[in-house]
Amino acid sequence: MKKLLTWLGLSLLLVTLVACSTASTTSPAKEEVTLSSKPKIDGFDYSGAIPQNPQRIVSLSSSYTGYLYQLGFEPISVTSYDAKNPILKDRVKEAQVLMPDDLESIAKAKPDLIVVESNDPNLKELQKIAPTLAVTYGKNDYLQLLNRFGQVFAKEKEADEWIANWQERTAKIGQELRQQLGQDVTVTVMGLFEKDIYLFGNNWGRGGEVVYQALGFKAPHKVQEEVFKPGYLMVNQDALPAYLGDIVLVAAENEETGSALYESALWKSQPAVEQDRVLKVDANAFYFNDPLSLEYELKTIQEGFQKIN
Repeated sequence: MKKLLTWLGLSLLLVTLVACSTASTTSPAKEEVTLSSKPKIDGFDYSGAIPQNPQRIVSLSSSYTGYLYQLGFEPISVTSYDAKNPILKDRVKEAQVLMPDDLESIAKAKPDLIVVESNDPNLKELQKIAPTLAVTYGKNDYLQLLNRFGQVFAKEKEADEWIANWQERTAKIGQELRQQLGQDVTVTVMGLFEKDIYLFGNNWGRGGEVVYQALGFKAPHKVQEEVFKPGYLMVNQDALPAYLGDIVLVAAENEETGSALYESALWKSQPAVEQDRVLKVDANAFYFNDPLSLEYELKTIQEGFQKIN
């Protein structure tokens, strides 16, 4: 009898150990499913279990904050660039302004998701704080990017509806503007920063996506050859005339930024300047190519080009 009880006890112990062993091996498996459940997207890297409906997003890249708002999210923390963006300033006024290297404040915010550039030097430290979505700039174009964010958060339908509407509207507006201004009219997109002059292509913000891709305007040949592939090019003032088209869009943070250029004899002698075909825009709003920025840029460019005509 004693042997029987001992045998039964050992059997129960064995069953318990097997059950515990099974539980310990199945738990990581469930976690692995969660970690790998997000779609594999070129340029999107995940760390941790990315929530489908995050409530406490810390957006550490101003390039992507507008995409999050477009999909219905309201980050609790944003960057200083978002705070001074005229398009976002009312939306982000309740959000805390943080910098990517302020790890202590980011941790105190208790985020359930951190969105950041993939080349951020603090990425590994950020990954220790919360699930992290790291995005590589330029891997997806500005419309693909909205679709990709939609895939991550199961809002692809909403993203694609906006994209289709955008393409339909801009195709019509572009056709109307080219009919007014000329089918072969060329446009140069410039950006001024302190005393430096930059030229921008069709995928580096400053309105390039709207002008060249959405509305279908052409760039001067030299801009297409030297600027489109790298995305941007810094030029000195003397070389600028070779890149200027029939219309020039200039993005600067304020009028003082370009005062030295505007007052120069070289600038005043350019055909686009003499014919009053220069559209000056707020760089704080035109830096970006997210849906909210694009809507603002489209309206500004449409109204500005109509006045030029």
